[in-house]
Amino acid sequence: MLTDLNSKEPRGVDLPAPVGDDEAKIFAGPASLAEREQWRADLVNWRSEAIKRFNYDDRTYKNKVIAGRANYNAALIWLWDELLFDFENQIFTPKKLLADAQRFGGFDDIILWHAYPVIGIDSRNQFDFYNQVPGLAKLITDLQSQGVKVHLNYNPWDKWTNRAPESDQVELAKIVDLYGFDGVFLDTMKSADPAFMAPILAVKPDVIVGGEARVQQERICDHVMSWAQWFGDSEIPGVMRAKWFERRHMLHQTRRWNRSHREEMQVAWLNGAGMLIWEVVFGSWVGWDDQQQTMWREMVAVLRKHHELVTSGDWEPLTKLADAAEAAGIYASRFSSEGNSLLTIVNKSAQDYHGEIAFGLVGIVPAHGVAAIWQMPAESVLLEFTYAAKSAEFPKHQNICKVELTGGDKEFEFSYRNRECSLYTETHFIDTWKPLPPNFHQLFSDRITVPVKTGVLDKSEVSNGQYFEFIKATGYQPKVANRFLAHWVAGAPTAEQLEQPVTYVDLADAQAYATWRGARIPTEWEWQLNSAGIERRTPLCWNLTDSEQSDGRTRFLILKGGSDYNVRNGQGAKSTSGIAESDWYVDGGKRDSSWVEKLLLMGLGMSRSENISFRCIS
Repeated sequence: MLTDLNSKEPRGVDLPAPVGDDEAKIFAGPASLAEREQWRADLVNWRSEAIKRFNYDDRTYKNKVIAGRANYNAALIWLWDELLFDFENQIFTPKKLLADAQRFGGFDDIILWHAYPVIGIDSRNQFDFYNQVPGLAKLITDLQSQGVKVHLNYNPWDKWTNRAPESDQVELAKIVDLYGFDGVFLDTMKSADPAFMAPILAVKPDVIVGGEARVQQERICDHVMSWAQWFGDSEIPGVMRAKWFERRHMLHQTRRWNRSHREEMQVAWLNGAGMLIWEVVFGSWVGWDDQQQTMWREMVAVLRKHHELVTSGDWEPLTKLADAAEAAGIYASRFSSEGNSLLTIVNKSAQDYHGEIAFGLVGIVPAHGVAAIWQMPAESVLLEFTYAAKSAEFPKHQNICKVELTGGDKEFEFSYRNRECSLYTETHFIDTWKPLPPNFHQLFSDRITVPVKTGVLDKSEVSNGQYFEFIKATGYQPKVANRFLAHWVAGAPTAEQLEQPVTYVDLADAQAYATWRGARIPTEWEWQLNSAGIERRTPLCWNLTDSEQSDGRTRFLILKGGSDYNVRNGQGAKSTSGIAESDWYVDGGKRDSSWVEKLLLMGLGMSRSENISFRCIS
């Protein structure tokens, strides 16, 4: 059985629950600090009872590969993030990614995101988006050689593309074995039961498994990681249920659309937990400002240094601080062992606190900030943090188009689906609790005025026969041959393919043809302006446009015209909380000239598709 999170929880469920609720994300703190002793006693009693109730077995956490890992920093990285992949040279650049990761103190784990939001452009399934990538095994080995664990991503909702030869769990086991992945991330899922995991564990007994959100109590035993996604704390801080139950379980705080991560970091700090570093959300830039980067980098250095204490020492939540500090909204957890203690301290108020914190130590805890005290038998030391002096300005990224638009200004109306990959600017979901229908996946229309030239758009797409003439005349060979003209037989189109649109070509392949012919690939606006009277070859295919853009992390271009292939419709996909499983796929079907489809670009030939062709303009 898979526990699917596609059933997005209704608003408000992230609020803390009373101590003893096995479904809680966070156990709420007491109504007042005067009640903290009884509250702590309730926590201890619940844990003891839960261990018996679930017949808890912690053998997974004793596995030598898993035990002792201070994996506080997990990152979700698009396989084709421009920190990880050099599009000009068509090579992976893991050293560049990991050097940049030092802004956060380095990554311990990377979830290597691969398919969504591109999946559905053609019949490729989620496994194909790993299996067809040249050099993937070496990339994973290179990351692992730097001490980073690499996790594959599993999408249980991918049921409508080509089916793999065997069951999903067997296909996952093959990929784990073939590429040496360290773990499996369960997208939209809370957990996977032992029967699902059995084939994977057979090839890798120490595989790390974790889901997208609240881990179920009965699965903490074998799911050593999970996302603490949209976990809301109480006014007087509570504790994470899973962390209180099993200190070695690693939760990574995340609210993907938030620009302020301070509340998340405070929850992590008080619970000895980690953070999910997710600056590019499926193509949408949601970066961290310098102050928050520095804040977490300094926090994670402390957590790693004292990892054994944090995971195996005595944990006293809401430990006693100076009266003035507590009156000002300052709270702390104490992790202690053998006479030494680490106090992780947060300021829940909007005002800087300057005064005694604890043990006679006087200092500043910035508004919505953190501090720490290291206590030894002979002395107590207030640890130094420098983050407050850093800039809190949001680091905006701008999409830069490789081709400069020229011509007279014209106004266009365009339409698109509101997906997580956004469109030309930032996503609509900034600082949203989380996107849900009707805002999520709805159809939008907008207007834009841009310079554009009038020209003559080819009547129809370039055919296989025409492209074959180009190949014979020029001997053209792409920089990377992967998937290039993959539908041809022995390097040539079949007789029935000659008049069909040429596919399995990317923008560079199309540009080479256009240059040979003395033409160009149209920009998206040239395509739209000059599209009256065009014809479509069959089967209907998306048309490439010369609209490649990048914000420094994500490259994309715009497709026009639609295609016969449409995995989103007619598949009988069930709807859960208003989001159909097929909604995660790229739109298909014939589209009018105003429709804009954003395609995140992939390298090494992976953007070549059976459903993407092109036409020229002159």
